[in-house]
Order: sequence, then C-alpha cells, then structure tokens
Amino acid sequence: MEIGLQFIFQNTHAGLSDGDMLRKETEIALFAEEVGMDFLLLPEHHFDPNYSIMPDNLQWLAYLAGKTSRIKIGTGAIILPWHENPTRVAEKIALLQVMLGDRFLLGFGRGLAREEYRAFGVDMNTSRERFDQAAEIVLDILDTGIAEYDTKYFKQSRTTITPKPEHGYRDRGFFSVAMTPDSGIAAANLGGTMMSFVQLPWEQHSAAVDAWRARFKEVHPTKAPGAPVFSDFTFCHEDAAVAEQVAREYLSKYYLSVIRHYDFDGSHWGETQGYQAYQAGASALKAIGLDAACEGFVQSQAWGTPQQIIEKWTRRVAMTGALRPAMAVSYAGMPFDLVRSSLKLIGEKVAPRLRKLSA
Repeated sequence: MEIGLQFIFQNTHAGLSDGDMLRKETEIALFAEEVGMDFLLLPEHHFDPNYSIMPDNLQWLAYLAGKTSRIKIGTGAIILPWHENPTRVAEKIALLQVMLGDRFLLGFGRGLAREEYRAFGVDMNTSRERFDQAAEIVLDILDTGIAEYDTKYFKQSRTTITPKPEHGYRDRGFFSVAMTPDSGIAAANLGGTMMSFVQLPWEQHSAAVDAWRARFKEVHPTKAPGAPVFSDFTFCHEDAAVAEQVAREYLSKYYLSVIRHYDFDGSHWGETQGYQAYQAGASALKAIGLDAACEGFVQSQAWGTPQQIIEKWTRRVAMTGALRPAMAVSYAGMPFDLVRSSLKLIGEKVAPRLRKLSA
C-alpha cells in the first residue's frame, strides 16, 4: 500500500503572494520525500487563486523531478478537454517518461468548473466526448509513438513524436478521475485506475469502487485494475483535541471554497451534458443546508491523532479492498508550520503502519 500526497495550491494566506505560496508548497513537496512519502499528485487548475493555482502540472512536475531522487510524481490530473492538441500532451508525457522512468505517474481528468471551461472557450457540454476522444488518442500515441487521428474534436495528420515513448500505459496502469458513476464507468472503459476525492460517507465511495471494478473486469478481463487512489483532507497531531480544532477550522474553509469554485449549489448541473449526476448533490445540499453539508464533509475526512487516522484508513481498506491514500495536508490557508508538523507526523507514525495494510 503506497501512501502519497495530493496538492491543492490554494492561496488564501494573508499577505502571501502567489509566487511565495508556490515556493512554500514546493518546500512541502520536497519535505514529503524527506519524511518517506511514496508519491505526489499534482492537479491542474486555472484562474482562481482562492481555489487552486496550478496552470501547468507537468511543468512543476519536471521541476520536482530534478529536485528529488526517489519519490514518484504524477498528474492528478491532466484535464484533457482543456488541451486543444492531444499530440502535444503525449509529447510532454513521453519526455517526462524518459527522464523519470517508473517515478512518473500518469493521470487524466475531465474537469468540473464552469469558469475554467468558459475562460478557455470550451463548451462544457462537450467535455465527455472531448475527454473520451483525447484520452484514447494520447494512450494510442504513447503505445506507438505515432500520432494520427481524425475525430469530431481533434485532427492530426500522421507524424512520429520524439522522443519516442519507451512504453505505453494501457498495460502498465494509469489513473482516471472518477467522481460520479458515469466517470467511474468511463475510467473502467478506458482501462484507468480510479482516482477520486473523499467527499461522502465511505459506504458510498466503496459502492462506487465496486461498480468501477466490476466494469473494469468486464471490459479488461486480463488486466489488473490497480488500487484506487483516494484523496482526503487531513491534519495529524498527537493531541486529539488540537487535531479536531485545526481540522474543523481549515476543512470548513476548504469546503466553502469548493462550493464557490464549482457552483456546487447551482441549478445548471441538470442542464449540462455529462454532469447531470451532480444535480442530485446540488439539490441535496440545498435541502439539508450548507452547515449540515459542511459537517458531513468534515466527518468524512481522515484527520486526528496518528492512531485515529490509521483506524479510519484500516476501516476503509477492510470495506473496499486495496487503496492508495493521497492525503491533502496543505489547504485553505493552513499555516505552513502546521502543514509541516502534520506531514512529519504522518511520515513517522501513519504511513509505515498503513503500508502494512492488506485488503
């Protein structure tokens, strides 16, 4: 069982410039290798510093690659509908593959924020088709080293990319974001290992994993599905009361930033092709109220003393089978001294125990 970090890159720190925040986050990433974490996942987000600043996760990944020696680094994820040319995406992946080898982890996603789609001039109603087409194209190029395609949204005359990929990913494993049932099926159809965020009671996430695994085995009977990646928002402290106080403060702030960034309480989901599943969540949020929804989010995350966090992940693995925890330790303006102390404790007392868990 590998234990990693999920980065967010929120700049809600008072008096901290975007550049200073990114440099601080980079220090946390390097510290993660020092304390023994196994992997890092880097998101892609645009135009909203209060939610996430990471316009090019492959670029930051390349920097981290040169500053580290052991830890795996991956895209969590490349949002394919926002990239006009799948060939360019495949070229960048091939270059990182050559430099990092098995330290590079590949992950794709579809994207969810209306504002990001609007700013890029991409119709959000086309996101599912764009994602499905682009993902297949990129995987084909990485399998063969040849780019040639003619689809509804993407066209490329036959050309060879360089450097030639040293291997493809269809038979080695890659991640695909799956936050809804249809995204889980899409990930399985593609052959991707499920990657998701904890946001609900674990029983619901476990059911989603079961559905993804069942579809994966149906479509790819000879391929191992891999252990799903689940990112949740954590804070670790030896004192349970301190851990709860800090976690509640910053998790609540983070949850409110999610609602705002994604318009999760909006009415547009039911009218947006490929996102109708989110309308039920928006309706439920309005029905129970923001305070109750925020409390549900806080309770669903794994935070507390080292033993409390270990117990929560042990229960998840017992219910669901093999998992890959990807912990978000820095979010919502949490002071970096708290982030660092929490990560140090996770590396020393949580990760070694979790690695021993078996399905």
